[in-house]
Amino acid sequence: MIMGKRISIVGYGATAQSLAAIYALRGFDVTLTFQSEEAERHFGAIRDNGGILLRGNGLRGLALPKLSSDVVNAVKNSDIIFVSAIANFHEEIAKIAVNGLRNGQLILIGPGNAGALVFSKIFRESRIKARVIIAETQGNFLPARITGPAEVIAAAPLRSKKIAALPSADTAAAMAALDGVLETEPMAHVFETTLNSPNVINHLVSTVLNASKIDDKGREFRLFIDGLTDSVFRGLEATETEWRNVLNALGYWRMPSPVDHLKLVAERGKYPEFDVFRGLDGPDSIRHRYVTEDAGGAVTLLVSLARLAGVSVPFTEGLIAVVSALNSEDYYGKGRNLDNLGLGGKTLPQIHDILSQGFGST
Repeated sequence: MIMGKRISIVGYGATAQSLAAIYALRGFDVTLTFQSEEAERHFGAIRDNGGILLRGNGLRGLALPKLSSDVVNAVKNSDIIFVSAIANFHEEIAKIAVNGLRNGQLILIGPGNAGALVFSKIFRESRIKARVIIAETQGNFLPARITGPAEVIAAAPLRSKKIAALPSADTAAAMAALDGVLETEPMAHVFETTLNSPNVINHLVSTVLNASKIDDKGREFRLFIDGLTDSVFRGLEATETEWRNVLNALGYWRMPSPVDHLKLVAERGKYPEFDVFRGLDGPDSIRHRYVTEDAGGAVTLLVSLARLAGVSVPFTEGLIAVVSALNSEDYYGKGRNLDNLGLGGKTLPQIHDILSQGFGST
C-alpha cells in the first residue's frame, strides 16, 4: 500500500467506482463512501463480487477498496477527498463532510460545475476552523458507465487534469497535494474549469434535440451512435458559437472545439480508440443527469455571465427554457447563477478578485 496519501472518493456511480478501482489497483489506501440506500446497494454488490471489476481502454482488474456509508469518518481519515457525484449532491455532501474536516486536506470536485463555490459557502457558514483546500477539475475525471453489479467500464484512462482552486491562490498547493496521485495542470480560476467542460456544449443540446428518439428507445439510446445527426451538430455548433463569444468577452481560456471532437467520434468505422466511448449508453430520458445536472449547473452559469458581460446567447437560453418547461423545473432560477453562488451585484473585476483571492478580497 502506498503510504502517506489516504484517499476518499465520495460517490457511488460509474466514475466514482472507476476511480476507487484504479487507485486500489495502484496500491493506495482508498475508501469509496456515500450515505444512501442506493449507495448501499452498490456497496453490497461490490462486497458480494469480491471487488469492482474494472474494464476499458487499457484497464482491467478486480479491485476491492474500502467501502463506507460513514462519510464523516471517511473524510476525517483522508488526506485527499475526491467528490465524484453529480452537482445536485454537492450541497448535501458539503454539509456532511464539514464535520470531518481537518487542516491540510484537499477536496477535489470533478466535474466542478462551480461546486467549489457551493462548498466554500457552506464551510464559511459553518465557521469551520480547519484550513482545507477546495479545487475543481475541468470536466469529469473520466467517462464511465456501470455495466452490471460491481462492474464498470471506463471509456478513457485517468489522464492529466486541468484544475483550479478556490481561491486560485491555492492552486499550486492543490497541485502539490496531488503529486504522485494525479497529474495536473493549472487553470486561472474555477470559472475557467467549469465553463471549459465539454458537457457545457454537448449534454443539454444533444438531449433536447434527441428528446423524441430518447422517448422511443429509452435505455437502448446511445448518444454517440444514435444521436449525433446533422441537425444535432447544427445545434451543437450554435451552442459552441455562443460559448466561444462569452469566453472571449470574459477573457477566459478556451479548450479546443468540443464539436470537432464529437465529429471524430461520430465517424463510424474510423478512430477505433473511440469505440468504447461510442458505446456508452444514455441519456435514457429528458430527466437524465445530462439535463438535471447541466441545465442548472455550468450552462446556467454561462448564461448568467453572458448577461453580466452583455453577450447575447439566445440559443442557450432557449435550451434552458425548453427543458424547464418539459420538466416543470426552474433550472435557471434555482441553478448556479451568479446570485445563487453569492456573487450577485458584483462587477466582473470584483468576481475575479474573489475567484483569485477569496471572499475576503472585496
